[in-house]
Amino acid sequence: MNMLWNRNFSLLIAANILLYIAVYMLFPLIHQWMIQAWSCTGLQAAGVTAVFGIALFLPGAFNNYLVDTFSRKNVCTRSMALLALVGILYPYVTSVGMVALLRILQGALFGIVLMATGSTLVIDVTPSNKRNEANRVFTWSSIIGMLGGIIVGIEGGNYLSFTSLLYVSAFLCAVSIVLVSMVRVCFRAPLDLPLCSFDRFILFRTLLPGVNMMTVPVVLGMLFIMISNAFFYLCIGCGFLIYLFIRQVFTSPMNGRLQILIGQLLTGAGLVVLCGSDTGESLYGAGLLLGLGLGFSIGQFLRMMILLPLHCERGTGYHTYQLLWETGIMLGVWISQYACEAGNGKPYQVALGICIAGFLFYQAYIHRYFMKHYQTNK
Repeated sequence: MNMLWNRNFSLLIAANILLYIAVYMLFPLIHQWMIQAWSCTGLQAAGVTAVFGIALFLPGAFNNYLVDTFSRKNVCTRSMALLALVGILYPYVTSVGMVALLRILQGALFGIVLMATGSTLVIDVTPSNKRNEANRVFTWSSIIGMLGGIIVGIEGGNYLSFTSLLYVSAFLCAVSIVLVSMVRVCFRAPLDLPLCSFDRFILFRTLLPGVNMMTVPVVLGMLFIMISNAFFYLCIGCGFLIYLFIRQVFTSPMNGRLQILIGQLLTGAGLVVLCGSDTGESLYGAGLLLGLGLGFSIGQFLRMMILLPLHCERGTGYHTYQLLWETGIMLGVWISQYACEAGNGKPYQVALGICIAGFLFYQAYIHRYFMKHYQTNK
């Protein structure tokens, strides 16, 4: 079937959205729980929450061995099941160190799930001429799920207890498992592979553009700490949708330099508005600007991360993007809390500085790097 939205792809998209809601709703929940139940400082709570991002890299060297030795669906669903089970253990821990250990376990398991879905199963079920588009759709489904999870995490405490919300997260993981189990994937004979490799882990050709791309999720992660208003994140989501509509209307790729200029200008404008006021209409207007600006920036950075890998490196290139995106979010969470407690009290200005640095790095070096290596690949 030579189409993108086949049954298998649709099931994976739905599973991915629910998985991201399940994972990201835990960030505001655990952060607040550690402050209230464990008397942690905001910086300590952010550090324990953000260790999740480092843990994503722990299983990376074994990724290729796992999905080419065992059933890819089983690797995915069993990792999801363990992710859900670990999530319901938080109320039973007896120290902050044990909370950090659970975050590390969840991060490592989430890293395996990311690789098994976006970098493996999605490619397996998509026709070869639709795989670039599949990577883009899968990315945006992740962003939708991420924003949904943050909103649920912020608002959920008004209606349910911390323990009940952990079970909600586990239930969403369970539904994701059912959806992935329904995906039909062709049988692949086990290969004789080395236990450790960089395949399906990190593609070094995309690393510099990926580091530049991290300025986008870092800014987003900083906002997760600074703003606890669900409608603000709905406004960011509306900005993303406006960008996607613009992209559908103008189908030919925009010049990369111009797209990053527009994206970072709009993001910077949103941050400037927040510097002036982060309440009321100013907050919601800033959310719309930020969503639109981040959308333009993500569009170009994602294009680079998809087009730079060679054909046989697609899974590795996309997983590099996924790891760096999630790490950027976690780094933003920590930077934001550190800026709040370091005494300067100006996290929005720090975010604006990161935005400007990302823009300058792209214009001065990364655009030429991308064009040179993309032409070499063609």
